[in-house]
Amino acid sequence: MTSVKKICTLCVLLSISHFCFAQIHSSQQLIPSEHWIYDALYMLNSESGRTSLADNAPLSAAEIKMYMADIDEDALSTSGKKLYEKVQRFLKRDAFSLKYGDVAFGFNLIAKPSLMYKSSGDIDWTFATDYTGHAGPKPYGAASSFIGSDAADPFVTVPLYLTFADAFVIETDPCFAKSFWGMSNDGNVTNLPYDFHDFDFLWPRNAYGSAGAYFNKWGVNVNIAHQGMRIGKTQTGSIIYNSTFETDAYVQFNLYSPHIRYGMNVVEIARDKFLYTHRIEASPFKWIRAGVIEGTLVARPFEFRFLNPLMIMHSFGAWTEYIGKEEEPYYGEAYVCAYMGIDFDIVPCKNVRIYGLYAQNEIQSAIELESETGKTLPDSFGVQLGVELTFPESRGGYWIATTEAVYTTPFCYVKQGAEWSLYRERFNMQSKGNTPICSWIGTPFGPDCIGAQARVGYVQPGKWSADFEYLFVAHGTNSFGLFGNEIEIDGKKYYSYYPSVLYKIYKKTGGTQGLSASDAASLARTHRLTGIVQYTNCITLKGNYILNNHFQFGAQTSYTFVFNNKNVSGSFAHGVELSLSCTYTML
Repeated sequence: MTSVKKICTLCVLLSISHFCFAQIHSSQQLIPSEHWIYDALYMLNSESGRTSLADNAPLSAAEIKMYMADIDEDALSTSGKKLYEKVQRFLKRDAFSLKYGDVAFGFNLIAKPSLMYKSSGDIDWTFATDYTGHAGPKPYGAASSFIGSDAADPFVTVPLYLTFADAFVIETDPCFAKSFWGMSNDGNVTNLPYDFHDFDFLWPRNAYGSAGAYFNKWGVNVNIAHQGMRIGKTQTGSIIYNSTFETDAYVQFNLYSPHIRYGMNVVEIARDKFLYTHRIEASPFKWIRAGVIEGTLVARPFEFRFLNPLMIMHSFGAWTEYIGKEEEPYYGEAYVCAYMGIDFDIVPCKNVRIYGLYAQNEIQSAIELESETGKTLPDSFGVQLGVELTFPESRGGYWIATTEAVYTTPFCYVKQGAEWSLYRERFNMQSKGNTPICSWIGTPFGPDCIGAQARVGYVQPGKWSADFEYLFVAHGTNSFGLFGNEIEIDGKKYYSYYPSVLYKIYKKTGGTQGLSASDAASLARTHRLTGIVQYTNCITLKGNYILNNHFQFGAQTSYTFVFNNKNVSGSFAHGVELSLSCTYTML
C-alpha cells in the first residue's frame, strides 16, 4: 500500500510540475552541450546552405550571437524564420536577477520528476550501458551514456549565478539527485532519491566561471568548468571528445571569429592525470568546415610546457620521461598518451549536412612494423560518419532524418596502463564504494565496436517534437573490464591486457607467461571485433510537448533485443524500457 501511495504521489507531482534554463544573464554565460540552441543553429545554417564553427560546446552566449549574425533571416523559410526568432528571443532574454549596479545575482528552480520502468534485468538501462558483457576480473559501472541523458536528470536543480557587467559570470547548479547506482538498479522506477544510499552526494554536477569580451567580428573567452565539454556535433556522441566524459575540471581558452577558431583545453581527468589539447578549425568557404585537434595526456602533475600551441606531436618525447626502471622492460613507455583528432562538415546543398570525425591514440608506421615489438603495438583509432537532413515544411515545423555510423578498433582510447588510457573512473560515496564508475573520452560505445543509428523525426520549435530511432551496436569484449587484468612478477603488479606488454612479459619470463611474438602481433594487428561479439538492437520512440514557459512533458519507449547477450554465444535477451517526465521551470 505504501508503494502505491508513493507512485500516486509522484503522478500528482507529474501533473502539476522544463527542459533547460531558458535564460540569458550574461554574454559570457556558457550554454551546455545538450541545449536545444545547438540543434537550432545547425538547422538554420543547413537551411542557409552553410556550415558553422559552433560544433564545440559549451560556447558562450556571445559566440553564439556572432554565429547567428551571419544568418540571413530574409532568406529563410517560414519555419526557419520562426526558429530564428525563437533563438533570438532566447539570446535577448534577461534572466531574473537582483541587480546592484553592474553586479547581479540570480537563481532559478527546475523540478523534473520522472517515472521509469524496465521489463527485464537481462538488459541494461539505455543510460547505463557500454553495449558489452562487462568482461574482466573486476566489476564496474558504465557511465558514458549517463551524463546528459534525459532519464538521468536530477529530481530538483537550483541554478545560482553571479555576474559582473557583461564580462564575467560564475554559475553553479546544486541539485537533489539520485546516484548512478541508484538510477541503474534494475528495479528503479524514479529519479527521486528516497533512500539515503541512493542519494548523489557528489553535487553540484555542473559549475563554471567564465570571462571574456567580444570585439568587431571576433572574441575571446576563458572558462573553467567541471565537465560536459564536447568537440564535434553528432547524433550518438563524438568519437573525439564527448560531453559524457566525466572529469574533475577543465580550463578553456578560446579565440573565435566567423571563419577561424582556436581553442586550448587543459582537462584534469583525475588527480595527477591531465590532458592538454590544442584545436584549430576553419571555414574557408561557407559550405565546408574542417578542424584538427592535437593533445597529450600525462598521468603526472600539471606542467606548463604542454600549453605551448606549436610544440605539438613528439616535440618533447615525453613518453619516456616518467617510466620507472622496473617498469620499462614491460611497458616500454608509460604515463603518456598522444591524441589526435580530425573532423569536417560539408553542406553540399541546402538542408543537407555531411560530417566526419577521426580520432587516434596509436598508429604504427610501415617502418615501425618492421620490428617484432612494433608489430605488437596495436593501431588505436576510431571513425565516425553521418548525414543529417533537415527539411522545413509549411506549418512551421521541420522534418529531420539522420543516419550515422561509428567504428572503433579493439584498443581505441587504450594504452599499456589504465592511468594513461583515455578514460576516467570515479567512486560513489554512498553505495558500491569499491566499484569504479567509468567513462570514455569519446563515443559512449567505447573501443571494439561497430555502431549505426538511423533517426526520423518531426519538430515544431517551441511546441512539440517526436522521434523514431533505431540503434545497432556490435561490440567485442574489450571495454573498461580490460583494466582489471593484472599479473604479478617479482612482487610487483603489471597490467596484462595490451599486446606489446604481453609480448614483453613472454620474453622476460622465458615464455611461461604472456604471449609469443606471433600471438601478440596477431592480437595487435587485427581490426576485427574481439571475442564473442554482442549485437545490440534498440528501437526507440520518444516525444516532447511544451505547454508553456514553465512546463514541459516528455515520454520515451525503447525496445531492446540483444544477440549473444553479455558476450555469451547463443544467449538472447530482450525487454522494454519506459520513461515519463515532467519538467517545471520556475523563472
